[in-house]
Amino acid sequence: MTRWRAPAPGEQEAGERSWEIIRNAYDERLPRPRARDWRPVVGVAIGVAVLAAVFSSPGLGVWGSIRDAVRGEDHLLALPSRGRVLVNAQAGVWVVNHDGSKRFLSGYADAAWSPHGLYLAAAHENELVALEPNGKVHWKLARRGQVGGAQWSYDGYRIAYFTGHALRVVNGDGTGDHLITPNAVGSGLPALAWRPGTHELLYTNGLGQLLLLDVDRTRVLWRRPSRGTEDVAWSDDGRRLLVADARPRILDARGRLVAAFGSSSVLPAAFVPRTHAIALVRAAKGHSRVLVYSGPHYRRLRDVFSGAGNFGGIAWSPDGRWLLVDWRTADQWLFIRSAAVQRIAARNIGNTFDSGPEHYATLGGWCCP
Repeated sequence: MTRWRAPAPGEQEAGERSWEIIRNAYDERLPRPRARDWRPVVGVAIGVAVLAAVFSSPGLGVWGSIRDAVRGEDHLLALPSRGRVLVNAQAGVWVVNHDGSKRFLSGYADAAWSPHGLYLAAAHENELVALEPNGKVHWKLARRGQVGGAQWSYDGYRIAYFTGHALRVVNGDGTGDHLITPNAVGSGLPALAWRPGTHELLYTNGLGQLLLLDVDRTRVLWRRPSRGTEDVAWSDDGRRLLVADARPRILDARGRLVAAFGSSSVLPAAFVPRTHAIALVRAAKGHSRVLVYSGPHYRRLRDVFSGAGNFGGIAWSPDGRWLLVDWRTADQWLFIRSAAVQRIAARNIGNTFDSGPEHYATLGGWCCP
């Protein structure tokens, strides 16, 4: 009996393609917080890829699993609802697709979705960059100082962003960049939000005031005092505004008080899509709770979830059926649905996004079906 020494049809070409993919992935891998010897893992991954090339036509069907093996164990298998989640990590930006596949955009920070999820606005050192989720860059705008905090208007026509303490606005195609104010920080964190359906921009000024500006007419619509604003967010219809500061509260579109939540910290928070109900996080005595307030004066309360430690962020799915809770202390993402509190846990999130056990990755939004 003679041995079959000739390669199978297409075997050599498939092996070369698999080797090229593995080699590029290994060259572009991110540094780990602790030094690890990847040689055994990479060797096994290469062996699996070659075998796959022999027994399947292109041999690329196992690539997703090989990539995860090279990067570390990944428990985020898929999103429970349609859309994509944006994650800002230490070394760059991740786009998580509905099927659990992920794309890494190295070197970018503070990324935000365009209204329909077709583009991202992100910072790259002193540049504002508009790019597609696949990494294709459409334009760049260099500025003096560190760029960050970009936010798209409801129609994608304008982008507001910070350069240091200064607030600027540029058209969605990269033209018409101009200064709004040299100091939009005040005594708290940079707070910025476009009112949906308008070109009205809410921000804090150097006097620590909340200010709503009609950008088209360069006209201030109202001002309100603020006490160290941490975050602001509009409901989808632009009729309710959350102000998270020392006195967390809900305002109407004219800046008038609708409801207040006491003096304890309320951060993070997010309006339920297409409603005025709001989910927010309260922390006390080493525990955090996710609460949903609803009703005309936000007097109806539902306790959704509580856990030890801190919650780093929350985000609603585009259809409003799932709430994503970034349970930072447990290094998990929790997907919570309905009053029955159906939960899906994705563990090892810090490792998934190469942010180490400290888990510094933050949610940038769950966008668009």
